[in-house]
Amino acid sequence: MKPISPTTRNSRSLPLVEFNYQPMSLRGYQARCGKSIAPAFYNISRDYFQGEARRDFIAELCLFGAIIVTAAAPLFSTASALTEFCRALGF
Repeated sequence: MKPISPTTRNSRSLPLVEFNYQPMSLRGYQARCGKSIAPAFYNISRDYFQGEARRDFIAELCLFGAIIVTAAAPLFSTASALTEFCRALGF
């Protein structure tokens, strides 16, 4: 709604508002929600593995295995050290 005239500076009242405002209508427009069908997750992953991931999968699998072995070695060493520590304390 648009104000008709500005208020005076010292006035505590609100500006006058035109109450006869009529929004324009859009012919042929229907206010329905457009539903877009999103692909399911398994379809997305299937498309990815069929097209893009096949070439690099073996190399990435080997690299992932190397990272797991590298990360597991300190964990086993820590477990062994904690076992020896508990034996030394007498638990």
